Amino acid sequence: MSRELSQREKEVLREVVHDFILTATPVASKFIAEKKSVGLSSATVRHVMAQLEEFGFLNHPHTSAGRIPTDKGYRFYLDTLISLDSLAEEDVAEISAGLSSSLDSGELLSEASKLLGKVSKQLSLVSAPYLGDAVLTRIELVSLNASKILVVISLETGLIKTIVLEVEGEVGVSKLARVNSLLNERLSGLRLSEVRGTILDRVGEFTDEEVIGKFTSMRERIFAPMPETDKVHIGMPQGLLSHPEFELPENLKGILEILGDENVILHILEKSEKVEPITVKIGSENEEEKLKDYSLITARYEVGGVTGTVGVVGPRRMQYSRLIPLVDFVAKVISNKLAS
Repeated sequence: MSRELSQREKEVLREVVHDFILTATPVASKFIAEKKSVGLSSATVRHVMAQLEEFGFLNHPHTSAGRIPTDKGYRFYLDTLISLDSLAEEDVAEISAGLSSSLDSGELLSEASKLLGKVSKQLSLVSAPYLGDAVLTRIELVSLNASKILVVISLETGLIKTIVLEVEGEVGVSKLARVNSLLNERLSGLRLSEVRGTILDRVGEFTDEEVIGKFTSMRERIFAPMPETDKVHIGMPQGLLSHPEFELPENLKGILEILGDENVILHILEKSEKVEPITVKIGSENEEEKLKDYSLITARYEVGGVTGTVGVVGPRRMQYSRLIPLVDFVAKVISNKLAS
């Protein structure tokens, strides 16, 4: 059954969602009626709650006299009734101080996941940026010793990738400079995905030269769109188990199983990233079966045309009004720090 909710129904639904988020216990009509802002009798509230349950916005668990929001109720609340909170000054200060410009990109993302987890008291996720569309600005080859060359890949985003090549025999300074010049002449200005796919066409006639041969043979690693490790940084705060939903550790089993598969997490975050700058998926809205008892809030960060994702996973009964702006703020701080 579907129809427009009356103002009275919206007000009661808002109060039920608010109270259930705060208490984690089914909300009774008497409790709602006692609020001055509602101005309705207990009998009237009970009737409205029964209607909201009939329309699928509330649920009546077991034999309890109270109601709890359904996924549909939470969705209506988010789309229509929510009023986002201003960020607490202490949260802004802690996050801003913790994410200093002196951190390299990997350290920044790792620290961001820890801080977001700590401040939100939810499981936090921060993915590394997808670099396939990043433009290569410069390659630097630096001799480390007789058999190792450091490859430094500078991107238009301001990010830098490094990898070590192992060669047989020492490569002279002048020869290394010539190879360096050739690679920049042929590859600079291309996107990493273009370099990875066409490098043999661009420098193939020189692959009998050991450094270039080794360079091209390792092209999938050197120009990979994601790092080999730490594709996703995870923050699991001590406060996570303070939520009533997680009093029994086995209730975390679904999330912990997902955390064991980095590719699954990336898939979840990438799908959210492609929809809107900020997304919220509630319970059954999550495609991943093991997330259907949880909610996921994600925000996209961007630097130089490449993007990554910041998110929190927690009970459906999460404080959306606080956490949505918090996740968005962390994403914006990451964008600013990576661009600086």
